[in-house]
Amino acid sequence: MKKSLEILGLPIISLSEGKELGNSRFLVINPEQGEVAALVVDDEKWYKGPKLLPFSAVIAIGEYAITINSSSDILPIAEAADMEKLLDNNIKVIGTKVITKSGRIQGKITEIIIDDNGAISTCELEDAAGEKVELPASRVFTYGKDVTIISDSETAIPAKAAPPKVEAKVEPAVQPIPSTPAKPSMPEPEIAQPPAQEAAATLNKNDATEDSSKKFEDRHRKYLLGKKASRRIETDNGVVIVEQGAEITEEVLQKAKLAGKFVELSMNIQ
Repeated sequence: MKKSLEILGLPIISLSEGKELGNSRFLVINPEQGEVAALVVDDEKWYKGPKLLPFSAVIAIGEYAITINSSSDILPIAEAADMEKLLDNNIKVIGTKVITKSGRIQGKITEIIIDDNGAISTCELEDAAGEKVELPASRVFTYGKDVTIISDSETAIPAKAAPPKVEAKVEPAVQPIPSTPAKPSMPEPEIAQPPAQEAAATLNKNDATEDSSKKFEDRHRKYLLGKKASRRIETDNGVVIVEQGAEITEEVLQKAKLAGKFVELSMNIQ
């Protein structure tokens, strides 16, 4: 099981060639299947357009790298037509509001946990009280662009008492330390160290991912500037971002980014 944060930014290594092929940029979600269909790859040849690594071609996702068989597993977007619609839909899952089928708001998804086959097994959400709650994917009815719809069953979501349950286990282990210093429980203070290390590692990975993402976006924007749109691009509300044949300017790029149409624009240039 891996969180999305543990996948994004990892280098992609070809086992047959012993070669680093780029980094994982972001996840391409198939909302109907509730799974990660592919990873967008950030490599040195970004100017040739987006490249995709189908999740089915991933051999393993380790702590420091994603391994695949060979460089031929990474496809130009032109050779992955079945993924184009998924890119256009731009379903992120993370950041969406969670609402039950009866219309009750449960919170907002802050992270997703993915199994070895790419299926979303669990969504982590922040409820109205600001507490973290785990949402089993089995409760998800629809993964939408802005809203994730779930069933009304209350039993599938761990209650808010779940976090206190973890704290209850930790507190008894810490409290006996002063009264029984000679017992093996003495090293217990080290329990506080792994979360701190994990938090530091997470922050470092966040910084690296954000830095990589910014560099990729800056390079991609420069590549797009001056190109012409091969078709008309509109917002979901029908507002024109750029007409077919019109030049792509900074203003166009900004509009596309704000409307969530940056990927669509990138794939329709001439």
